Amino acid sequence: MKLLKNNFVVALLVIFLGAPELLDAQGYYNRYEYRRKRHEITFGAGASSCLTDVGGSDLPIQEFEQDGVKNTFKSIYDIDLAKTNFVGNFSYIYNLASKITLRTNASFSQISGDDAQTQEYYRNNRRLNFNTFLAEVAVMSEFIIINERTGNRYNLKTPAGKYLGVRNPIGLGLYVFGGVGGVYFNPTGKNLFINVDGEVVGDAVSRNLRPLKTEGQGMPGDTMFAPGTTYGPVAICIPMGIGMKKAFNGNGGIKLEFGFRFTNTDYLDDVSGSYYDWAANGGTQDQIIMSGTRTGQEWTYGGYAPDGNYPQGWYPAPELGGTNPYKVDYTHTEPGFQRGNPENDDSYMFLTLSAYKKFNNAARSYRTINMHQKRKIKASF
Repeated sequence: MKLLKNNFVVALLVIFLGAPELLDAQGYYNRYEYRRKRHEITFGAGASSCLTDVGGSDLPIQEFEQDGVKNTFKSIYDIDLAKTNFVGNFSYIYNLASKITLRTNASFSQISGDDAQTQEYYRNNRRLNFNTFLAEVAVMSEFIIINERTGNRYNLKTPAGKYLGVRNPIGLGLYVFGGVGGVYFNPTGKNLFINVDGEVVGDAVSRNLRPLKTEGQGMPGDTMFAPGTTYGPVAICIPMGIGMKKAFNGNGGIKLEFGFRFTNTDYLDDVSGSYYDWAANGGTQDQIIMSGTRTGQEWTYGGYAPDGNYPQGWYPAPELGGTNPYKVDYTHTEPGFQRGNPENDDSYMFLTLSAYKKFNNAARSYRTINMHQKRKIKASF
């Protein structure tokens, strides 16, 4: 989903570059309010979803791999709404300036996908599924485009003609954010597959997928991982998004936030490369089953054997005519066939509704000196 990623970044840059005009429209009444309330905490919950190799829409996979701006919308359409899950998050925010904050964020969520949810033939026939727990910690910066309204409601002007209140009748705040973090993930899956007769089989018991090395990670011939290893449980994530805030008073309110998380792993769903033949390489029963190799409906290939020898599985097909005709039955999940798309890393997204609380700074005493006296005044920073 690299095209979606690029367009999402461009959209945030457009908002960012257009911010000066928006800032001029909101007035000056609370320009220095952040100095009195630098600290803020947020608790929230919402919905999670993902863009991975498993599940998705009914559009053919090939359409998502084409270039073109129109396919950005196809990528969004490939989100499987039926597999929407939950997310809970906590944030601590420190207001660096009137428009810039530093934010630490912790989120706990689940994402999932199921090929049975799509009618696209190859994915539905593949019949893989996953459910992944995510624990994310990130450091972000927020750029406030419009502050939420908490001050003067009547748009009074100063003698210089500047607005004291905001020209923002609803009082909503708007901000964008971005940062970097890490995410722990643990994919599990159930062995529900289609056999050669088109029947769904399996015991539907969840299994941890990473230790099974379903694609033969670290096995002889694997060029992605060192011998005996597999993908790790931690990945880098790049959170970016946009949010709106509504203040109830000067110290608190609610916020609605959409955030997209790009990652550097293609294994949130345990699917990336090709099918591996665990049956021929000493695999356990779980490895053989959960790899999904040689499952699904069969198709028949016809050809000609130039030397007249028929390897195992080939059978003569005189109805084809010609010299030494044969047929062989395959599934779409043979060893070496494409299981996932390693060109696109996995990503996930959150839509959350949160409550936030700001805290007043403790007053400090500062000494001022002039020609006649020394006195203390209180100020907050």
